[in-house]
Amino acid sequence: MAIFSICILFSWILLGPDEAQYWTWSQALDWGYYSKPPGIAWQIGIGTKIFGQTEWGVRSFSIVFGFFQALLLYELASEAGLSSRASFWSGILMAFCPIGIIGSFLAITDIGFLLCWTAACLCVVRSFRKNQEVQPHWIGFWIALGALFKWPVYFFWIFTFPYMRRIKKPAIIGFCISLLGLLPSLWWNMHHHWATFRHVFATLEGGHGEKESNFFSFIGSQIVLLSPVLFFLLCFACQKWIKKKSLLPPSIAFCGIVTFGSLTAAALLACFQKIQGNWAIFAYPTAIVLICWVLFDQPGKRIRLVTWGFGFSLFFTVILALILSSIYPQWNPFKHNQGWTSLSEELDWHGYDPERHYLFSDKYQTASLLSFYAKGQKRAYFLPLDNIRKNQFSYWPSLQEERKGQTGYFVWVENAPKLETDYPEKIPFYQQKLGKFFENVEYLGLVPLIQKGNFLIKGALIFRCHNCREIPPNESSLY
Repeated sequence: MAIFSICILFSWILLGPDEAQYWTWSQALDWGYYSKPPGIAWQIGIGTKIFGQTEWGVRSFSIVFGFFQALLLYELASEAGLSSRASFWSGILMAFCPIGIIGSFLAITDIGFLLCWTAACLCVVRSFRKNQEVQPHWIGFWIALGALFKWPVYFFWIFTFPYMRRIKKPAIIGFCISLLGLLPSLWWNMHHHWATFRHVFATLEGGHGEKESNFFSFIGSQIVLLSPVLFFLLCFACQKWIKKKSLLPPSIAFCGIVTFGSLTAAALLACFQKIQGNWAIFAYPTAIVLICWVLFDQPGKRIRLVTWGFGFSLFFTVILALILSSIYPQWNPFKHNQGWTSLSEELDWHGYDPERHYLFSDKYQTASLLSFYAKGQKRAYFLPLDNIRKNQFSYWPSLQEERKGQTGYFVWVENAPKLETDYPEKIPFYQQKLGKFFENVEYLGLVPLIQKGNFLIKGALIFRCHNCREIPPNESSLY
């Protein structure tokens, strides 16, 4: 936990687009938001209230959640009957695999969701150890909390209901308790045309781009999330689990069902449509228990492999990323998190004054980052210039409603290699598009945000737009 605290305080890794977006949500706390339940905004809101509107404030609770996630993995492995050494390494691998490192460093919805999922798994496994019926009330409680972060937590009932055949009434009560986690989002959606549900359904249908399968890229993303060595060990553990499943204790059988079932279902779906890499992330707490069960507590112990897995995981997620960032800057995995302080300085140099001007973009991610890093931390605006899907900014007061007759700065940001090919066409494109909404559009230039030698890795186009007209943009029908 201390390691990640130091990384946040002294790192050059600034907020990413999603983190900045969630921060803007936290500045307007509500019962729900366009694409996610309210948990991440509440989490960031508390953190920034305590530690200020800084990267540390935004990410502070991620560190706490990551710490407890590792502790829960230790407890889960122990309750599943693993030895003390295997349980210890379960917690260590959870903390230092890519999922654990990213979840403890970045303010994302996955870590809060994963914490609640793991706690629900612990309830089931503990019942097995005590030779008791599964307790659906506590499971419902953890699922309700997890639903404040991500709705896929409800998939947990699929793995649990088969163990509740003799306790139907408590199972129904537990399920009803879990539905309480939906109430905040339902309340918000009732007043916003069911936007979140429309967005989720559009995403499940493949979004608004090409609806194609991505089986191999999905598998590749799982290898990255767990690290190559640990993923290989997981495949080995699943093979052992399948071979012995009829002889396994209930706790290990349950861990295997959750892991193997989740990953298999996601991989099969990826054969027919695009599946995001983190959609099956809930498979990995029980996956790590399976790995340590095979490595430590089965005949032919392979304890040395776990040290290789641990070491390569650290190398893969930290050292390798830093090496690639310095030698091949265009491959820098953190380029989306860099350059924003330089952009703030450039805006200041071009005369931006938060008391007299405003900032806006045609991408909600850029608008979010401008909101956090520009002087004054005033919320920027989203102006849809093309048929772009709705987002949270679509449900806040618009530019035309609040800034009629005023001057603002429009910003377009892009990374290499698209930057070099796209920006010459974007200059006349934006001058023409913005001219509909402003009396005068002044192009201020292309400013470098990340540069290594003569190679421009990230840059921004800045336009000064005078006298905002009361002409609303076309409302998108896309979710």
